[in-house]
Amino acid sequence: MRCRPLLVSFAALLVLPAPSARGTEWALADERRMAADAASLAPPDFKRQLANQSHRLMQGVSDAAAGEAGTRDAAAHRAAAARGARALAEAIRRHTPFDEIAYQAGGIVHELARAQAPQSPVPAGTSANARFLGFSREPFAAPETLAAAALPSGTARDRYDAAVTLTTRLLAWVWKTAGGDASSVTQYPAAKGPYVVRE
Repeated sequence: MRCRPLLVSFAALLVLPAPSARGTEWALADERRMAADAASLAPPDFKRQLANQSHRLMQGVSDAAAGEAGTRDAAAHRAAAARGARALAEAIRRHTPFDEIAYQAGGIVHELARAQAPQSPVPAGTSANARFLGFSREPFAAPETLAAAALPSGTARDRYDAAVTLTTRLLAWVWKTAGGDASSVTQYPAAKGPYVVRE
């Protein structure tokens, strides 16, 4: 399937160090790129808010990674991401300040990054030309269903793309559930993907 480029590069807002190959986990720089890539695909109003609070989004990723004990399996990380999505939608409905929303979204990114941890050292450039695999036929299914979706995971690149895709899908669910306009999901159906996130 032909990769179609998306128009907005959220990652351009951030200055990140180069990724490093560290065993079988993502470097913090990789997780932060995942956050930027997923945020760039969020529904437009949500994306604007996340861009305005990009430093808090990145701090949320960094703090979640720093607090990671490494004792949970992929299923536990997926479940935590789904719980985080439910809590985030409720926080938005309660009009929680958006700096806190962005911070908590960073935790969801980390959970899905850990759920898609690479199985071998991560080659340099794995996050280059990241791909979003698109929204499923039921883009607003329960977050537990969205987080548990089986996506290609054979290579580190596949796992990176899967983490971005799962995070993006949960962010759209959060915004829709909180009462926001998430109609943009129709622009990126999985059947017509994958979509290049940034050139």
